[in-house]
Amino acid sequence: MKRIAIVGAGYRCYDMFVKKLCEDYKDEVEFVAVCDTNIKRGEFFQSVIGENLKLYEDFDKMLAETKPDAVLVTTVDKVHHEYIVKTLDAGIDVYSEKPITIDQEKCKIIRDAEKRSGKKITVTFNCRFMPYFAKVKELLMTGIIGKPLTVNYEYTLNKVHGGDYFKRWHRFMENSGGMMVHKATHHFDIVNWLLDDEPISVTAEGSRLYYGNESHPHGERCGSCEFKSKCLSYDDLSVYPEMKELYFTPEQVDGYQRDHCVFKGDTDIYDAMSVSVKYAKGAILTYSLNLFNTDEGYTMSIVGTEGRLEASTFFGDEEKDVIKITLNDKTKKTVEVPKIISYHGGGDLKMLSMLFGSKKIEDTLEQCADSFDGFKSVIIGIAANKSIKEGRRINVKEILDELR
Repeated sequence: MKRIAIVGAGYRCYDMFVKKLCEDYKDEVEFVAVCDTNIKRGEFFQSVIGENLKLYEDFDKMLAETKPDAVLVTTVDKVHHEYIVKTLDAGIDVYSEKPITIDQEKCKIIRDAEKRSGKKITVTFNCRFMPYFAKVKELLMTGIIGKPLTVNYEYTLNKVHGGDYFKRWHRFMENSGGMMVHKATHHFDIVNWLLDDEPISVTAEGSRLYYGNESHPHGERCGSCEFKSKCLSYDDLSVYPEMKELYFTPEQVDGYQRDHCVFKGDTDIYDAMSVSVKYAKGAILTYSLNLFNTDEGYTMSIVGTEGRLEASTFFGDEEKDVIKITLNDKTKKTVEVPKIISYHGGGDLKMLSMLFGSKKIEDTLEQCADSFDGFKSVIIGIAANKSIKEGRRINVKEILDELR
């Protein structure tokens, strides 16, 4: 039985970890405590997990009194490093949600703590565990298209999902590092993992073209907005019982609003981005992220020395995803992967089994990510933000070498 404490009682932690672990892994995992700056959110977790769950607003006190085997860090991104370092220095392992942190300095602080403590950080990159991506990894490992040379990766979010980032704390760079860090860290990690490679340089462009620029008629927040009938990003989250208990009831404690208007001009993150990454083994990634599209999903094309692999999936599509392979001699192959609609395409369920299940599962695809995997992905996003701001190519090899 692994005893786990939580810091950061938000919906991500509840939906991705708590709900599923309490249902399916109650004999393997015991949640002993939760720490949050808003006690109301902790009380909701207690109502789900059980009365024996201890509530804390003081993280140091929680560690000292409960002495967990591991801490699950699911706070606002900008303070991940604080809780990771304190946990490591207490001699306790860490499960960190992505991104591991939001800037280069904090990466170094975390790495130094990990080295001196000898404890382990696991970054919960659930996309690695999605059956579709796992099948792409398996195919690449067979050498079916030879050595990968280029990757074209386009990811789009619709106006409800994409807009949601502009309703919450993520809309400020100081909190999330923007979507190049908070969201794209998933995508950069997938490419790093598929290529089994490390980035050496990054060039990027980014703009705020749709959200946060006062371009549409708007109110203060979704629930009370007079323009909601015409807004493509409208979503009254207060009608969902879990969201109500996690955010709207606790609002009376700290004033945090979960349904801020997406068009108000106080945000400073981008909603359209493109990135070019050069890898150590020679491959080049061309990546784009759009948060205001009509559809939601991604397309990926990997060209190798022996052919091309195409992977594409969009929400609402047919029951199977198809991977298309075209070899140099024009031979064509298709591989079908059943689509799992819930829980991040089946990624969450497989990840929880690998990380928390009592049955030993061999990690043949190297899906479990460590701190350096977290650094590799987030450094691309950090460098992309810097490239956009300074208008130049950013060398990241030296940064990663310092974090080894």
